[in-house]
Amino acid sequence: MEVQIRDAIESDAEAISPLLLQLMREPSTAEQIRARLRRLGQTGVDRVLVAVAEGRVVGLAGLHVAWMVHVGRPTARLMSLVVDEGCRGRGIGRCLVEASCGQARAWACDRLELTSRLTRTGAHSFYESVGFEHTSKRFSDAARVK
Repeated sequence: MEVQIRDAIESDAEAISPLLLQLMREPSTAEQIRARLRRLGQTGVDRVLVAVAEGRVVGLAGLHVAWMVHVGRPTARLMSLVVDEGCRGRGIGRCLVEASCGQARAWACDRLELTSRLTRTGAHSFYESVGFEHTSKRFSDAARVK
């Protein structure tokens, strides 16, 4: 299967919506996604890539670059990575990770990192198969910031 990786555009929102539902299990409307793409496109530190195969968007990778006080070079974060359930196992996720690594190099980052919910064991196996290592544990407290 031939896969093209390109920047997401607002007209991709309809196709991105079901992908994000597969990732997050929470619906996002196309209008919400268009607004997010506009906002992310203005930050200068974010990039959203889509994978296109057979004429349709079948995957997504959201990237962010951050400087941290404890690291001398910026770190690239893979904030979102999802491939349509019907297209998994065809190398699309690997293409998105490779494109993400290329962006991390372009940003002069010292690493590409990601976090993944503990329950996403299939995703963990995929990440390890493409070279990621389990190096830390993430803690979250959304209730304290509401």
